Amino acid sequence: MNTTVDIHARNMISKESHQISVTLSFGSDPFQQRMPEALSQCGMLRRVLRFSPELAVLEPNETGSLIVVKTFPQYRLASRLLWGAWSRLPGRGRVPTPIVASAWFADRLASKYVPQSSIFQGYTALCRACLQAAKRHRAVTLVLNTSLHPRDWQREVIAECRNFSINPRHCDSALPASLIRRREREYELCDKILVLSSLAQRTFEEHGYEKKAVVVWPGVDHQFFKPPNEPRQDDLFRVCFVGRVELAKGIGYLLTAWKRLALPNAELVLIGKVYPETNLLFTKYRAENVRLLGRLPAEEVAKQYQKSSLLVLPSVHEGFGLVLLEAMASGLPVVATDRSGAVDCVEAGKEGLVVPARNAEALAEAILWCYQHRDRSRTMGRAARTKIEQRFTLAHYEARQIALYRSLAS
Repeated sequence: MNTTVDIHARNMISKESHQISVTLSFGSDPFQQRMPEALSQCGMLRRVLRFSPELAVLEPNETGSLIVVKTFPQYRLASRLLWGAWSRLPGRGRVPTPIVASAWFADRLASKYVPQSSIFQGYTALCRACLQAAKRHRAVTLVLNTSLHPRDWQREVIAECRNFSINPRHCDSALPASLIRRREREYELCDKILVLSSLAQRTFEEHGYEKKAVVVWPGVDHQFFKPPNEPRQDDLFRVCFVGRVELAKGIGYLLTAWKRLALPNAELVLIGKVYPETNLLFTKYRAENVRLLGRLPAEEVAKQYQKSSLLVLPSVHEGFGLVLLEAMASGLPVVATDRSGAVDCVEAGKEGLVVPARNAEALAEAILWCYQHRDRSRTMGRAARTKIEQRFTLAHYEARQIALYRSLAS
């Protein structure tokens, strides 16, 4: 069935695509990693500007494989020096990170290698100069923005800091004002802003971009993230959270809800980098059956999904929580907030439950329901896997993206 889905999605791409050339820039988002290959296979790829894990220019060769044609050791050295110096500053929480300077330098270097093509797609904060270069070539220009509008993002982060008495200067999620302005300039320059969810689209519409913001749902590698071959044998109710362990992810509400529930034979597993801003929360709300696993390789994350009963994503703002797709592909039901992008992939009561953001009581009730209704929860997990196979594979994302390129180029 998986192979059939991929073939069907690929067949949605018309041979007319050969008349379109695309220059694509991207970072570390997993749903984008196969996009250059998909473009190359249908003869649309002109060039790739890759910003992660290092800045590089890639092009397809005669067989369609990508080869690196340019690297930037000067950027690697400058970036290492900048971040290294910043990390050694005393009280660096009061000093803005070098992210704006680093982004400006990478963008300037990459802009020299923007070729003539039908479409140029940039990555937010890293494409101001690249957009200007593409416009000189009369390309249709797009910017991928995986989060909410940055001013909405900032508002929500500041609100969380106030709710939990944290100084915003000590919160890594807060954006430098110069970075927000840089991104807004990119939105003004481009023809279309690509977002991942209807929630993100609304935030851009509220800032006057109703004619530019376009939703393209992401996808997930459903052959990598998959249900276990054999059902779990233990009766432990294991709830997992995957992502940055920080205020903006709603960790405060999750810890509050979990401590209030005090469920027997249950544990909460938190997977991801723990940010210092949450130290006070763990001191106040952490229960004995909470485990911190830190950052794990993707293979280990996939195994943790298979060992779990439920994924919980309590975010207060999220462009689209990709962990929702990973967990659903792994056969897990999900409990997520209405500010996580879940409304685009979860039908409440079918693949999981959707609760209001910043509501620890509603979060606790949803977790308790899944705890008390194990069989129905497993049924939701199977429905979640089916939803992924039908709408949210990587091939589905690639077909949606290429269909957009074709419509814009025409």
